[in-house]
Amino acid sequence: MKIAIIAAMHEECDFFRQSFDQAIHSTHLNMQISLATWHDHTVGLIESGIGKVNATLAAQHALSVLKADFIINTGSAGGIKPGAQIGDFVIADRVCHHDLDISPIGFERGELPNLPIYYQAETVLSDQLMGLCQDMGFTAHHGHIATADTFVYRQDQLDNIEKHFDSVVACEMEAAAVAQVCHLHNKPFVMIRNLSDIAGEHAPVNFQQYIVEAGQKSSALVLALLSGLDS
Repeated sequence: MKIAIIAAMHEECDFFRQSFDQAIHSTHLNMQISLATWHDHTVGLIESGIGKVNATLAAQHALSVLKADFIINTGSAGGIKPGAQIGDFVIADRVCHHDLDISPIGFERGELPNLPIYYQAETVLSDQLMGLCQDMGFTAHHGHIATADTFVYRQDQLDNIEKHFDSVVACEMEAAAVAQVCHLHNKPFVMIRNLSDIAGEHAPVNFQQYIVEAGQKSSALVLALLSGLDS
């Protein structure tokens, strides 16, 4: 299979690059791209940059140029679910745009014309990831991931997400953009996040302290998934 891995930051991609032997590296726009083989699968790693526009460009490149069969979007996120801890995993069942609002002209919060509010992740792979987390001794939560072009740390931001969206476990800045591109191309995707912070006033400090470890743990989980995939 041809598989694309999209992550936003260098810290979320570095462990992949260390793991891939004889990878071919290139750049396109602001993206760093590495092509490699992993357990007989062709893997394209794209370091997209932070935010929804960068993630959209990466997903489009993955599907149109790299011809990926599916996309894995991974990296870090801020936890919202009560009881979630830094270092936990979140495996998305669905993702949404929590900053999207054209409700004054008759749409639901998070909805665009002819598009869903929630984008459904690939169920079989998501279930496999939950099983892998258990096997590898990781704590994992299964639920919604909410995306916006903003770092969530204030209580009013958290209140707004809770008011408009159900069962949100974590928030971040790329997943829904990748999901929307996959939806339009009718391609499957999975979303994996390791919690680098718990959304709140201490989130910026926690993020800076934990982002490297979050990237390493996310990468290890993705590589374990790819190692077990059939052709």
